[in-house]
Amino acid sequence: MKHITKLIAAAAIAGLVATTPAFAGTSAMKKEVIEVVEPTKWWGASLSTGWDSLYMFRGVNVLGGTNEPYESSLYWTNLSLSFNLTENDVITVGSWFATGLSNTTYKELDIFAAYTHSWGNLSLTLGYTYYYVISPSNLFSHELSAGLGYTFDFGGFSITPSLTYFFNLGPQLGSDNGIAEQASSYLLAKVVADIPIYKESVSLAPWVAFGSNFRYNFQTNSDGSASPFVGANNLELGLAIPWAVNDIITVSVYGAYSYQWFGLVGTDPSTFWGGANVTFSF
Repeated sequence: MKHITKLIAAAAIAGLVATTPAFAGTSAMKKEVIEVVEPTKWWGASLSTGWDSLYMFRGVNVLGGTNEPYESSLYWTNLSLSFNLTENDVITVGSWFATGLSNTTYKELDIFAAYTHSWGNLSLTLGYTYYYVISPSNLFSHELSAGLGYTFDFGGFSITPSLTYFFNLGPQLGSDNGIAEQASSYLLAKVVADIPIYKESVSLAPWVAFGSNFRYNFQTNSDGSASPFVGANNLELGLAIPWAVNDIITVSVYGAYSYQWFGLVGTDPSTFWGGANVTFSF
């Protein structure tokens, strides 16, 4: 689910395009970054692999548990291909596979596709994701997304605010093996910065995000039961430090914090987590 928590930043694709999960970000670094290829090259490929101390997706600790002793940590691999239809139009397809480390029974496969059109620094992204929790639950869902992003370039650094809406087509939660309620949705507002700090090879990438839930996530009630809700989901802060080793290899580490109001199932009110990944771009 991470590739898209890790796609708009797909709205940021045109500006950051470098990336996104079932309970849907990645690690938000999960599949969220898709690399934009050079104008003279009609295609590009990216292979990423990484580790997250928690599987946080849309404010929810998907595997439950805590950081100690990393009982909810996740290892993932993401492969994406991008095709430049025109100078302003890009199609990206890919897959993201994850497995729990301590919780070794957990396995998830996501397949995604996105189309991005840009007008200068403004980009519009339309996407589709198929989430499949292979084990232990055998759950799946189909999701559509639409997002806008705009990159403000200040010469030495840039800031990209984006707004992305995710809509769950189904199937229905429960007997139909759906991941979330059919026709539920999620709105993510996010601001990402890119601040070079050493010879254009090492940079800081802080972000802040705010999620609004429309019956997608579940809250824990006073009697211990769980039910979907509508309202503010969580506030997230994070900092990534990517290092471009060369034209092909990029290594990144990150730390993040999330605060949530509604007692999201399996998730502490305040949650810290982090991770690391390496990306090979061709």
